[in-house]
Amino acid sequence: MAYIKLKQFGGLSPRTSPRLLRDELATTATDVNLESGHLKPVTDNSDTLNLSNSSRQSIFKYTDSPERWLQFDEDVNVVRGPIAGDTNDTIYWSGQSFPRMGRSSNVVHASNPMPNGFFRLGIPAPSAAPNVAPVPVRSFDGVIDFVNESSTITVTTKTSGSATDHSATVGEFITLEGFATTAGVSASDINGTYRIKTVPSTSTLTVELSAAATSTATSSSVANGAKFGDNSDAELDYETSYVYTFVSAYGEEGPPSPASTVITTDDNMTINITQLETASDVTKSNVNFGTGAKKRIYRSNTGSNSTQFQFVGEVPMATASFVDSSKNNELAEVLPSSTWIAPPDDDTALYPDGPLKGLLSLPSGIFAGFTGKRICFSEAFQPHAWPSDYRIAIDEEIVNIAATANGLVVGTKGTPFLVTGSDPSAMVAIRIESGEACLSKRSMVDMGEFILYAGPDGLVMVRGATSTVITQDIITPEQWQANYYPSTLTGFKWQGRYVGFFNTGSGFGGFIFDPREQSNAFVNLDASALIRGGFTDPDDNELYLIIGNKIKKFQGSATALTYNWKSKEFATARPTSFGFAKVDAEAYPVRLKVYGDGSVIYDATISTSGSIFSVTGTTPSFSATDITEPMVRLPASVHSSFAFEIESTKTVNEVCLGESVAELNEA
Repeated sequence: MAYIKLKQFGGLSPRTSPRLLRDELATTATDVNLESGHLKPVTDNSDTLNLSNSSRQSIFKYTDSPERWLQFDEDVNVVRGPIAGDTNDTIYWSGQSFPRMGRSSNVVHASNPMPNGFFRLGIPAPSAAPNVAPVPVRSFDGVIDFVNESSTITVTTKTSGSATDHSATVGEFITLEGFATTAGVSASDINGTYRIKTVPSTSTLTVELSAAATSTATSSSVANGAKFGDNSDAELDYETSYVYTFVSAYGEEGPPSPASTVITTDDNMTINITQLETASDVTKSNVNFGTGAKKRIYRSNTGSNSTQFQFVGEVPMATASFVDSSKNNELAEVLPSSTWIAPPDDDTALYPDGPLKGLLSLPSGIFAGFTGKRICFSEAFQPHAWPSDYRIAIDEEIVNIAATANGLVVGTKGTPFLVTGSDPSAMVAIRIESGEACLSKRSMVDMGEFILYAGPDGLVMVRGATSTVITQDIITPEQWQANYYPSTLTGFKWQGRYVGFFNTGSGFGGFIFDPREQSNAFVNLDASALIRGGFTDPDDNELYLIIGNKIKKFQGSATALTYNWKSKEFATARPTSFGFAKVDAEAYPVRLKVYGDGSVIYDATISTSGSIFSVTGTTPSFSATDITEPMVRLPASVHSSFAFEIESTKTVNEVCLGESVAELNEA
C-alpha cells in the first residue's frame, strides 16, 4: 500500500531538486501564509491615503493622530530628531539636492502633499572676516562737578564753553587729563581712565573716582581746564582678534567667520566691530534665518587669532555692527562651533560625489550618512554640525549604510565594512572579509540584530563583523539572479520578516523571507504593480507601500488573495495508481491538481453547500454532487512520481493521496 499525506506545509527551496526536497517543502508557494504550518491565504493591501501624484518614491508617517504622511519624489531617508520628547516634532532627511530639516510649524500642511516647507540642514559660516577698530577718541573741554559725593565725578562736556553731546554710553571708557588739584581733591585722583557709570543727559555723565579721592566741598568745579575723552595715555598691553557666527532661528550655531586682523588693545578700550554679514549676504538657499536668528561675536584672549575665542555678545541677524567694551576677565564661554560645518550638500566644488545620502540615527544622539567613499558623522545631539574630522574614507564606493547594536554596517560595491566606536571623533572601519557587494541601496534593511541586503549570490546577512549569504541553502546564485533581479530589489522589515519587491523589466514580483524559520522561510508574492517605496511603522511593525498614486497597508485588507502551493515530487517505490484524494480544509472552494510523472492527471474544484460537497473537474472533464466528504476519485493511471497543487482563498489543513478509500481513512 502507498499513500501521500501532508499535514505540515512549508516554503520554497528552489536550490534542491523537486524529488529531493523535504516532504513539507514546496516547488511553488505564492501569496500563501505558512506561519501555522497550514496553507492560509495572505490578504490584499488596503488603501491608506491617496498621494498627490504617481511619481512618489518615498513616504514617512510623521504623526499618528491625526495621521499625516510626508511624501517625496526621491529616494529619501527621514530621521526624527535626537532630543527625547521633542515637542516640535523635528525631522531631518537626505536624498534631495541638499540635506534638509523641518518642524511641525513648517512641515505640516492642511492638505497633501507634505512636507510643506523645510530648511537647509546646517548653518553656513560668514564668508568674510569682521572689520575691527578702536572707537574713535572724542575730545572735549570738561567741567568736573563734585555734588555731595565722595567717590563719583559728574562730568559736563563742553566745547569752547558750550554744552556738547558726548555721545557716550554706559560701560564705555573715557580718559580725563590735565586737571589741577582743586577743592581738596588731588589732581592725581582725577586724572586717569574710567568706565562710565551713568549717563544722566546728553552733556553729562558720571564716572567712578578712585577710592582714595574725597570731596569735602558741597559743590566744586574746575571749568574749561582740560581735555576730556582722550585715552591716548592708556596702557595698551595685549593683542586680540574677533570672529562671529550665524545662529539660526532654531538656535543652531554655525562655524565661525575668518578671524579679523589682530588689534592692540587693553581693558580700557572700546572696539568697534563692523561689516558683519547679514542674511542677504548668504548665498546658500533655504537657511533658517527667520525671526530669532542672530550673530554671536567672539574674541581671542591671548593675542592670537589661532587660539581660543570666547563669547563677548550677540546682535540680531539684521544688525551689521557690534561695540565691545568687555574686559578680559569678563569673557564668557569658548566658541563651541569652531568645527561645526554643514553636511555635504549641493556645492559640487566641495562635494563632487554629491550631497549627503543614507541619513540615519545612531545611539548617543549621533547622525550618520555618506557620500561617495566617505562616511560622515554629526556632533552628538547637534544634527546640523558635521565636522570634517568626523569623516572616514574607505576604499570602496558606498551603496548604503545601516545601524545595528554592533555598529554601522556599510554596504559597498565591493566588500562590506563595519564601523564601530562610541564617539564620532574616534570611529574605526573594519573590512568584513568574504562579504558580498550590495547591489541595491534600497535592499538594505535593518532587521534589529543584523542587516540584510541583496548581494550577487542571495540575501546577505551581516551580524557583527561577519557576513553570510543567508539564502544559500534555499536559492542558487543563478536562480537568485535570474528570478529575483537583485539589482532592482527594494526591501522592508515587516513583523520580523524581510519583504522584497523587484522589477523584471517586463513585470514585477516579490517575496517574503523569514530568517527565523526554516521550513516556511521563503514564499513568493504575486506583485501586479511596481512598488516604488514604502515605510515600516516602528510602533506596530506594519508596512505601508507606494503603489500607483496610493499608500497601501501591506496585507491590511480583510480580503483574502488566492494562493498557490505545489508540493515536491513524491517518488513511489513502484509504479502506482492513486485512486483517491482528500482535501481537509476549513472552508471551500479548493482547487486540487494532481500530477503524475510531471503531467496534470487531475484538475478539479471542490465546493460545498452546507455539509454537501460537489466537484467540478476539467481534467478529466466531469462534475459530481451529493458527496458527503471532500474526497475525490482520481483517474486510473499508473505513475512513478506524484505531486499535487492547491489553489484557494481558504485554509487547508491536510491533503492526502492514496490507492483506496480505506487507505486514505487509515492514513
